[in-house]
Amino acid sequence: MSKVNVPELAISDENLRDYLSQGIKRTEEFLEIESASPFNPLTEISQHLLLAGGKRIRPVLVFLAGQFGKPDIDRLAKVAAAIEFIHVATLYHDDVMDEAQIRRGVESANAKFGNTNAILAGDFLFSRASAIAAELGPHVVTALSDTLSVLCEGQIREARGAGNSDPIKHYLEVLKQKTGSLIETSASLGAYVSGADDVSSLALSNYAKNIGLAFQISDDILDLKGDSSKSGKMIGKDLVEGIHTLPVLSALSMDKDSSLKDLLQSVRKNPELIDSTIKKVSDLGGFDVAGIHLESLIDQAMTSLDLLKPGSAKDALVQFAEWLRSEEHTSELQSLAYLVCRLLLEK
Repeated sequence: MSKVNVPELAISDENLRDYLSQGIKRTEEFLEIESASPFNPLTEISQHLLLAGGKRIRPVLVFLAGQFGKPDIDRLAKVAAAIEFIHVATLYHDDVMDEAQIRRGVESANAKFGNTNAILAGDFLFSRASAIAAELGPHVVTALSDTLSVLCEGQIREARGAGNSDPIKHYLEVLKQKTGSLIETSASLGAYVSGADDVSSLALSNYAKNIGLAFQISDDILDLKGDSSKSGKMIGKDLVEGIHTLPVLSALSMDKDSSLKDLLQSVRKNPELIDSTIKKVSDLGGFDVAGIHLESLIDQAMTSLDLLKPGSAKDALVQFAEWLRSEEHTSELQSLAYLVCRLLLEK
């Protein structure tokens, strides 16, 4: 079984704390069982990243959303497992396209097993998600299928680039499709399989849609302003790789003399320019604009929660949204699972 972070929860409700702990454990069991193949090499490749550990933000969100109906732990765990299969499958495919070498602190599947095997293992995980969804009924099948379509569209949109369209609007649309869509589906399906009422379901869906985008923008900011000693990640890695996230895109829109544009070209070959490039982004107001977007998304997420009944589950969602405003979190801890879960689960 994988090592994941599960509750010692930062909430006082012991029943909810125990329920989430049991739910994550059940999800991990489903992930291990359902990803196994009679052909052992396929099992090894498919479980390589899946069971390497993870933040499990989407599964935890499934279980919290389920608290606003009549939660059934096994049905919620199956939803959570199906969503996690889709998430990890997309990581396999992304790493092939990006030629990534490391994922979740271990060698990426493509680096270890080759591109073809990594792609086929990702396809296998998609198939396992479909099989689980079929057990849960047509609505779940449709919801996951539609979400996967949106994920694929977002990936192609990102690969094609902004073209003549506004680069910031393009970037936010990519985030909405590639990151926000599956997080939104996690909340909506958690509510659905628990029989939550329409008002609560819509509120949870809107919360997750906005928090998913806020989550990614916060990560974009931390990639340039975070503490590498805490996160274990190279600050400015996106700059070296030529990836322009919201702070950089915002600064570029105000780069009248093209000085930032020149730095962005140079830093790819000379990482020693990372600090000066980040300073230029800051001087041009890139972080200020990204921060405004972040605050707006968090405010919209918090407003959605006004429609939910009071309780510990709502408190946890509020806490996560507020936490994203702070500068104390690191990209390694940037997930709802890490916020509410602190015990290490081992086999």
